[in-house]
Amino acid sequence: MWSGLPDQNLGCFFYPYLRSVDKSVIVYDTNTENILHTLTQHTRYVTTCAFAPNILLLATGSMDKTVNIWQFDLETPCQARSTEDEAKQFPEDWSEDDVSVWLCAQGLNDLVGIFKMNNIDGRELLNLTKESLADDLKIESLGLRSKVLRKIEELRTEVKTLSSGIPDEFLCPITRELMKDPVIASDGYSYEKEAMENWISKKKRTSPMTNLVLPSVVLTPNRTLKMAISRWLETHQK
Repeated sequence: MWSGLPDQNLGCFFYPYLRSVDKSVIVYDTNTENILHTLTQHTRYVTTCAFAPNILLLATGSMDKTVNIWQFDLETPCQARSTEDEAKQFPEDWSEDDVSVWLCAQGLNDLVGIFKMNNIDGRELLNLTKESLADDLKIESLGLRSKVLRKIEELRTEVKTLSSGIPDEFLCPITRELMKDPVIASDGYSYEKEAMENWISKKKRTSPMTNLVLPSVVLTPNRTLKMAISRWLETHQK
């Protein structure tokens, strides 16, 4: 259950509503049921949000591995601006500061200074290799280099997905590939059948999306989504 944000000036309570399909968050007034804000910056499923206790700030977290902080303007209640409004959506357009933010989000805070010293922006980040990490950036720890490369590879996959134009809801959350045989798991999300079966077979009884324990391992065919993907393919393969 979400806790509302009381505002003495507006005399109302704000509540957020997460929309997983279009990756948006809608904030509405529980007294009038009017929509106050529609927040659409995230590129993947929004999984959590939290209001600040005493000021008009809202934090939203997403499967796109970002956390956005929204500040609301009392004078224009239908508008909200993110403190990350200047951030670029595509990693190849990131500045050095954007790369620093990304490093912190990945738990790689100790590398911020090294990356800044070597003027690593988004384009250079995507081109880093194990050799350049060791020889150019002088990162001695093999484990740390491996972690950085793994995170960069995930980033490259996201770039490829964004460039492909494939709707995010058609991609399996596990493989990030277009689903051929989508199934619905007990967490309410859809996955590629083989990928989810492999996930469960490795004794992972937690949801890939929420990390919560799955109440059941039964997978139900998502025929509606499969038909939607087929129609999309027919349209875009012409």
